[in-house]
Amino acid sequence: MMYRSAYYYKPNMPDVVRRMTKMREDALQKKNGNVLFRVLTPSDTQLYSNINLASYNYCDDVDRYVDDLLAAYFESFEARKEIPDDALPVITPILGIGDYSAFVAGDIYFSKDTSWSKPILEEISDWRNLPELGSTFWYKKFLEICEKILQAIRETGIPFLRGFFSPLDLAEALRGNKIYYDFTDNPDELHNLLDFCADATIKFAEDIYTLARSYLSEEDYSLWYIDNSINLSEDIACMISPGLYREFGAPHTQKVIDHFGKGFMHTHSRALYMVKEICSLRNVANLWLATDPNQPVPVQCLDRLIPDAQSVCLAIDCSSFEEFENTLDIALTGNVSYCLTVSSIEEGIDITNRAHELLKRKGVM
Repeated sequence: MMYRSAYYYKPNMPDVVRRMTKMREDALQKKNGNVLFRVLTPSDTQLYSNINLASYNYCDDVDRYVDDLLAAYFESFEARKEIPDDALPVITPILGIGDYSAFVAGDIYFSKDTSWSKPILEEISDWRNLPELGSTFWYKKFLEICEKILQAIRETGIPFLRGFFSPLDLAEALRGNKIYYDFTDNPDELHNLLDFCADATIKFAEDIYTLARSYLSEEDYSLWYIDNSINLSEDIACMISPGLYREFGAPHTQKVIDHFGKGFMHTHSRALYMVKEICSLRNVANLWLATDPNQPVPVQCLDRLIPDAQSVCLAIDCSSFEEFENTLDIALTGNVSYCLTVSSIEEGIDITNRAHELLKRKGVM
C-alpha cells in the first residue's frame, strides 16, 4: 500500500523541525527562552485502542500486524493534519512494554492494549547465563517488524522512532523486585548487571538504527528522532533515592547517552527530584516529565523545576489554555514544551492558533 508524504500530513514540517532543532541545540548549549506547543487530540490516543495486540500470532501474523498498525497511524495523521502545532507525524512499533526487555530473553504476554514480561533472573548473577544477545526470538522478531514498517514508509518522509529502557529499567524488568535488595546486598554484581544492560541497549538500538538508515537515509526528516540520539525511560529511578540513582543509575545511563550523543529522557512527577538528577547528566536535551495521579503537577511547579532542569527542555502537560498562558513567562526562563489535551480537532486548531499568537507577542515565534 502507498502512503502519503509527511508534508501532506504536516505542511509546516520544516518550520516545526527548525523550532524543535533550535530547542535541542539551545538546551545542549545551556541557552534558554524556547517554548513549543502541541495538542493531544482524541484521534491521537485512539491510535492505541485501534489495535488489539492480543489478536496476532507474531510467528505468522507480522504482515497483518504491520498493515493494521500503519493504517491506525495514518488515520491518526489524517485526522489532525490541519492542526499547525509543534507535533510531527512519527511512527514507532507498538507492542506494549514487554518487548522493551524480552529482546534480551524471556517472553511477552499480551493483552488487548498492552503487554508485559516476567523477571527471569532468579539470582542476580544469572545474567551471565543469558543467551547470546541477538539470538532470541523477540530480538529477531522486533527487527523483522521494524524492517517491514520501514519498507512500507521508506518514501513518505515520516520520521521513525524507538524508545528504550534505561539500564536500570531494563535490569529491573529482568530481575524484578529483588533488585531493590541488590542495591545493598549485591552492589558490585548489580553494577555488572547494569553494565550488561547498557551494552545490550546499545547493541539493540544500533541494530534498529542500522535498519532505519538503510531504508530512510534519503528522506529529509525521517531520521530526525534517532540521528545521534537515544530515547530512554528512567521509571525505576522514581522508586529509589537520589543518592542511589547517582551511584547505580546515572553512570550506566550516561554510558548509553555517550555512545549515541544526545539523550531524550522520560520520568514521572511522583519523583520530581529526578529532574535535577537526570538533567545533570551530560548531553541531555529533553526530559518528558509525565504527570502522575495524586502527585505534584509539573506545570504548577515550573518555578522550582526550571532551575533543576539546567536548560534541558521540560516536556510537560497543561490542563487548560489559561494554565499555559499563566506559566509562559516562567517557562521562557528555561526551555519548555507544552502539551494540552483538547476534545476535538476544531478545538485543537483554535487553541494552537491562540498559542501561536501569544508566542509571537512574546517574541518566541
